[in-house]
Amino acid sequence: MITPIEIQKTEFKMGTHGYNKAQVDEFKAIVAKDYELLYRQNLDLNDKINSLNDKLQYYSSMEKSLHKALVLAEKSAEETKKSAEANAESIEKEARANAQVIISDAKMQLNYIYDATLDLLKQYEVYRNQIISASKAQVQLLNSEVFKIDSSKLDAYEDYLENRSIVKDSEQEPDNFEETNEEQ
Repeated sequence: MITPIEIQKTEFKMGTHGYNKAQVDEFKAIVAKDYELLYRQNLDLNDKINSLNDKLQYYSSMEKSLHKALVLAEKSAEETKKSAEANAESIEKEARANAQVIISDAKMQLNYIYDATLDLLKQYEVYRNQIISASKAQVQLLNSEVFKIDSSKLDAYEDYLENRSIVKDSEQEPDNFEETNEEQ
């Protein structure tokens, strides 16, 4: 690419009919000035393009890193999710197994309590029947001849008590007799 300085240094040969040197110099000056401006703008734009390309490469590299990080995060999240699901499933299975053990133990305790209740009811029936039998036997005993009280026997007992009291009184009289003898 031609530079503005090269345009300014360019010399034109004069021909037979020649060019007007002043016009050519003026034109060269205008073209050189405009070309210098364009040349500088071109250099500035190339610098900007290089700078932007560097930034583009930086951001492209960052995008790739972010994309890799995002893919890694997604993969990690998926693995964490799968692990959590597996862990939750394991916990659920263990909880169900524990629940089955608890239910089984509760059923065994229920059966034990049920059997114990049946045994108690049987014992109650045996005891109740024994009490009823004993009560019936006692009622029969009370109704038997042994426990019948004959009022005539009570009269005889009263007579016995009276006779006894008479005998006692008579036994006491000799004591009085001795006392009376001593006084004399």
